[in-house]
Amino acid sequence: MNAKFITGGALSKTLKGAAFSKSVFMGASFMMVCLLTTSAKAVNEKVVVAVIDTGIDTEHKDLKKTIWINVGETGKDSQGRDKATNGIDDDGNGYVDDVNGWNFVDNNNQVSDQEGHGTHIAGIINTQFTQTKHGSADLQLMALKYYSPKLSNQMNIINTIKAIHYATMMKAQIVNYSAGGAMPEFYELQAIQNARKLGIMMVVAAGNETEDTDVVRYYPASYRLDNMISVAALSKDGGLTSFSNYGKNTVDIAAPGKLIYSTLPQNRYGFLSGTSQATAFVTGHLAAVVADKKPANYKLAFESLFKQAVYSPALKGRTKFQMALLNEIP
Repeated sequence: MNAKFITGGALSKTLKGAAFSKSVFMGASFMMVCLLTTSAKAVNEKVVVAVIDTGIDTEHKDLKKTIWINVGETGKDSQGRDKATNGIDDDGNGYVDDVNGWNFVDNNNQVSDQEGHGTHIAGIINTQFTQTKHGSADLQLMALKYYSPKLSNQMNIINTIKAIHYATMMKAQIVNYSAGGAMPEFYELQAIQNARKLGIMMVVAAGNETEDTDVVRYYPASYRLDNMISVAALSKDGGLTSFSNYGKNTVDIAAPGKLIYSTLPQNRYGFLSGTSQATAFVTGHLAAVVADKKPANYKLAFESLFKQAVYSPALKGRTKFQMALLNEIP
């Protein structure tokens, strides 16, 4: 079986939709790249969301102020040079000049988005956070570029794992992963379990293949770890979209995922559909919960999130709790 790229209104190698597949590394083993565990300091005074995707247009007028800044790579070094551009790993985390995140595709700090998917996701997270939060806390989006249609399946999954490790090391509170595939990967599961130990939450797409994931698994959503939420996509009528995966035991919640308007590179905007969009919708709300409630752990954060959702009879047999997160907060 080959790696699946989600189709039917979704991104499949090019920007044709919304949720897209991670490239699944099937069966073969590979040498894990050792990531440094360092004393690098990550400031968590703001809500930091790692967006593992195709990159983010950090100069987009609606996103520029929300982009995460690695304080260890800012200011002046001992020779008076700007740490952001001095070509030195100033914070000792193994990545040079990683001011806004990292590009695992090209192994550099250029996190720009050529595909458009990551920028669209970032815009949804930002919009939902802004509309939902009540306090003064700010959002910071950590750009972790893992995907390129030019890379092999093996490299895309390795980049996914590296990105999860990076988000964990730099202490993001939430990871948005609007992607997935049909086969599990041991090192990916291990990376998510490591994040769980630090209380990091993951919001992941249920997938766009109209499959019952109780039967046909979809990863990472199907790992079913308790620090993870799997998200299906709602249509305008309140039911699931025609493309969304579902599962009464494996999908936690549903959110809007049909024709969602959001940011695109080069100060553009557009509509995309997919469980990717629904995932970002939930991430934005969850970030607002973290900002406002300051929950002591991810279980309390999820509890507060579900209090914002509404019961939907249309989701009976389709999601675990039959709960939908909508624009209107009860």
